[in-house]
Amino acid sequence: MKLNVERSDVKNWLTALAGAQGDAKRAKLWKRLYKLTARPTRRRVEVDLYKIDRNSSKDDNVIVPGKVLSTGALSHPISITAIAFSASALENLKSSKCEIITLPEMMKRNRLKIII
Repeated sequence: MKLNVERSDVKNWLTALAGAQGDAKRAKLWKRLYKLTARPTRRRVEVDLYKIDRNSSKDDNVIVPGKVLSTGALSHPISITAIAFSASALENLKSSKCEIITLPEMMKRNRLKIII
């Protein structure tokens, strides 16, 4: 599949995921995440903070293959990575003491959750 991606952050995600698909343990996970990320921008997911709060628990590792929006709040700290964050979502995450990390760092961790 030919991809015409202009944004460097999305390119970095796709190259990291393409390289990780050789990992036998979590190959299905990386393949699914690659497909969710390779979508056009208008079809990529947008997840609100209340949905992340509802589908995660304290100290979870959360991957969002799209944009995190600020509707709602988090009641517990988590580690999170996403393609993009709204400005107010970043403020809410920092006030909840969440750890915002890059995808390569997240790929080294265990017990990952994809929230779409």
